[in-house]
Amino acid sequence: MKDLFCSYYTNSKDITSYMVEKLHIVEKDRILEPSAGEGIFIDKVLEKNRMVQIDALDINREAIAVLKKKYENNDAVVVRETDTLLDEQLDAYSCSPLWLKELNPLYERQRDLIGDAGGHYSKIIGNPPYGAWQDYEKRNILKHKFAGHYVKETYSLFLLRCLSVLKSHGILSFIIPDTYLFLNVYSRLREILFTNTKIDEILIFPSKFFPGVRFRYSNLSIITLARWEKKEAVNHVFRVVQGFHSPSEIGMLLEKNNTFPKHLQVYHFKQKDILNHEQCRIILADKKTLSLLSKPSKKLGDVADVVTGFYTGDNLRFIRTASKDVKGAKNYKVVEQDKVFHCTSLYGISNVQEGYIPYIKSASQRRYVRQKDEWFVRWDMKTIEFYNSNKKSRFQNSSFYFNTGIGIPMVKSRRIHAFLMSNHVFDQSIVGIFPKDTAKLYYLLALMNSDVINHLIYAVNPSANNSANYIKGLPYIEPDENVFIQINNKVQELIDLEKVENYEKADDLHKELNGMIEQIYF
Repeated sequence: MKDLFCSYYTNSKDITSYMVEKLHIVEKDRILEPSAGEGIFIDKVLEKNRMVQIDALDINREAIAVLKKKYENNDAVVVRETDTLLDEQLDAYSCSPLWLKELNPLYERQRDLIGDAGGHYSKIIGNPPYGAWQDYEKRNILKHKFAGHYVKETYSLFLLRCLSVLKSHGILSFIIPDTYLFLNVYSRLREILFTNTKIDEILIFPSKFFPGVRFRYSNLSIITLARWEKKEAVNHVFRVVQGFHSPSEIGMLLEKNNTFPKHLQVYHFKQKDILNHEQCRIILADKKTLSLLSKPSKKLGDVADVVTGFYTGDNLRFIRTASKDVKGAKNYKVVEQDKVFHCTSLYGISNVQEGYIPYIKSASQRRYVRQKDEWFVRWDMKTIEFYNSNKKSRFQNSSFYFNTGIGIPMVKSRRIHAFLMSNHVFDQSIVGIFPKDTAKLYYLLALMNSDVINHLIYAVNPSANNSANYIKGLPYIEPDENVFIQINNKVQELIDLEKVENYEKADDLHKELNGMIEQIYF
């Protein structure tokens, strides 16, 4: 069930049982449920051991009313309506603000002493809200409270908040999206986790395991950890398991015989090793891939500028489509052909009241070459003046507009279709790759269309987007001169085949190029 607070209530018995078992509940445990919802975790905890104290918090007044009714005769459960992230009582319990990046030496020593002895809860369990909109006033408060952290998403703040009230060696188990493992915005969170906790286990599974919940941008995960001192935490080894076909398989991990289904993928990591990775990122891949991505000697960003493109500020007003048959064109007007002009000036089309130019906005149906112009953006001088003065419009990276480069869509698909761009403006939904040495253009075009790069992109960031920051960090390996020339010649031949729509021969040549790139990298 999803409510207006973006709470996704846990209704899988297999998942609930697994998480409660991982807490190793004993008598007199003081337990926090920071987003109690319908009380699913609380009920399971009480089944295990009634000699505990549970604080059940939620911001949703309706959920609180249900919880109070449900536990009105149970002194073990204290229900409070509150915003967990800003709750003053939790502020009083907090042993220290772990999330602060820089502390003076005196406070650092105090934090270590409090962290060893302090905290309030011995166990914390929850399924905190994710994707909830924060109004700007609250966002400013959160930016101050959780300085240096990404505050547009709530689940990571719940994790930080709960770590600060967890006793030393206390255990926490959360269901959260898996994006904290990969995205750059969570690098500081990962650093905190791997230096202040011992990760017991992370499970990654499809969001569809919860009926009615399907995220397109990520999977879900269960992270179980214990608060610990840095000197021991960094040497700890933990495992990540993914590839689950059903929730029932999660319960198998609790069995002592450890016989898992063969389709499960199990990875082991030492926390110190992850701290040495760029952005403290977890990379779920084979050893060869991990070696390529850990510390590449040269990156794509060293040989090419990798940038995102233009945003009008109001696409429906300023963008036109060639036809209603174009994918995604439902709400857009069709361009009038007599208003389409050739223009490569950042100042716009002169001497016209209303004019449009071809615009690269969507993925290409074919690799290497786009077949036709499907989108057009308004580009007369008067409209350019508006773009430059409008707060919502973004004339970002304009020095690359109309240049020759390579485009790939920001949104991932099963296979990347990289294509040549020339004399076009490209949309912010397109990542543009512009070689610093133009002689590398065709090699980069083959590279970006290869299965190798597709594999590496998914290893670095399995979520839905190919943002420029991830693309520029990919390893760049260049072959010897003879192979480089061969690849360039084959790409030129392939482009010519695409232009005359000889797709069968073009596809055969792409397979040949794909094999050559694989030999270079692996």
